[in-house]
Amino acid sequence: MTAIHCFFSGGRDSALACYIAHRVAQQRGWRFRLVHINTTIGLQETEEYVRRYARWLGAELVVLRPDLTFEEYAAKYPYWPHIFPPRMRWCYHKLKRVPLERYLKQHYRRGDLLVLGVRRSESLFREREYSGTFTVKYYGDAGIQAKLWLPLLHVADDALVKLIKQFGIPESPVWRIGMSGECFCLAGATKSNVIRAVKTYPELAERLIKIDDVIHKHRKKGESYPIFLKKEKMRLKTWLQDVMRRPTPLEPESDKYAGKSCQGNCMI
Repeated sequence: MTAIHCFFSGGRDSALACYIAHRVAQQRGWRFRLVHINTTIGLQETEEYVRRYARWLGAELVVLRPDLTFEEYAAKYPYWPHIFPPRMRWCYHKLKRVPLERYLKQHYRRGDLLVLGVRRSESLFREREYSGTFTVKYYGDAGIQAKLWLPLLHVADDALVKLIKQFGIPESPVWRIGMSGECFCLAGATKSNVIRAVKTYPELAERLIKIDDVIHKHRKKGESYPIFLKKEKMRLKTWLQDVMRRPTPLEPESDKYAGKSCQGNCMI
């Protein structure tokens, strides 16, 4: 029997994509599984929403985790991840790709479908990389050529919001900051994204400051800056402490893709 493995980040896109996929699975008598990757560097509210959404949908939920926490990997690879070059993106490989391929090796069978909430308008990479609603992707370490279904590939922002309301899909409180809250590795972050997140969740700022200390404690030479502070050569800790002291309102979105998904290929 065909099974749908719907990967759910906790964001708006995957919430709608998994709802649609679940309806199709019910109509066709297929098995359905909601799969969430807990990156260990996300918001607690997102993890709570994932469980609440699964109960609302009435679907089996599988939560995957990396072998180590983000803090433990930060000590092992003591630099803030960047999108380019690829070797600088230990976050994607260790936090997402390894748990994903382990899951596929155990559970994916020929004829199954992987559902992702990919929308081309969400990032430059997705505009270039994805053209068809159905495609095939090879996961090398698992030795699996999987069939992908991207039900939202050509859905625009306004249609997405309308459909979420139309279907009565429960909303996550994290969506108000323009992201899923699933991963704050900062590899593709912008200043406006981070400011919005830490002003809403001060505990996130505290955690990122501690991680910055871990990175610099284990760094053998030089400094490590998140991508959005590389030009200023400013440590994240210094910048965040200044941001959290400001009594000013949240800074406006200043770039085309602020509030959108990571501009690299963080799609599994």
